[in-house]
Amino acid sequence: MKQVIDINHWNRKEHFEFFSSFDDPFWGTTLEIDFTGLYHRSRQKRQSFFLSSLHAIMKCANATEAFRLRTDGKGVIKYHKVGVSPTIGRDDGTFGFGFFDYDADFETFAYHASQEIRRVKECSGLAFPAVPECAYAIRYSSLPWFSFSEMKHAGSFKTGDSAPRISTGRLIEKEKRLLLPISITVHHGLVDGLHVGEFVKELSLMTKG
Repeated sequence: MKQVIDINHWNRKEHFEFFSSFDDPFWGTTLEIDFTGLYHRSRQKRQSFFLSSLHAIMKCANATEAFRLRTDGKGVIKYHKVGVSPTIGRDDGTFGFGFFDYDADFETFAYHASQEIRRVKECSGLAFPAVPECAYAIRYSSLPWFSFSEMKHAGSFKTGDSAPRISTGRLIEKEKRLLLPISITVHHGLVDGLHVGEFVKELSLMTKG
């Protein structure tokens, strides 16, 4: 379900047109978020931390309206709900692209995500999912091998891809807290620092305690 934004009556009209004219309209930030509470809860429930953390990220992304905005030609579309397109690694060192539909219920989300993980692992190549929702899904990568303080994402600006890119790294232990490096890259015509701040605030509240 989606809604066409009336650009001429949108308070971001000039912002959208200004940044959309850039060769690279994306901006990003990298920070560490306390995931101590969510990590321990997932361990106690014997849940995948990968899926638990991704579900929390997607819950907050869907709760932040700006993260559900996408460009559509010269216009803007607001989606009622957005899923996520993660990279999924294989035993041979390659990866493929999957698609997880978002569901507020973790068990439902995890069940369908596990099926998609299996599909990608059993395929070769990039294994693009054959679902239209993938076109506006949030791009996500988990990099559990190392932590980071900065991230540069590949982008297809000329194709009109405006979906946010989110990446997470290896957990960092500091003073008995577990911090997750997270990189957030967004289209500046759609998302400002205020909106990323809203997302980060909600995610921090959900994962810390």
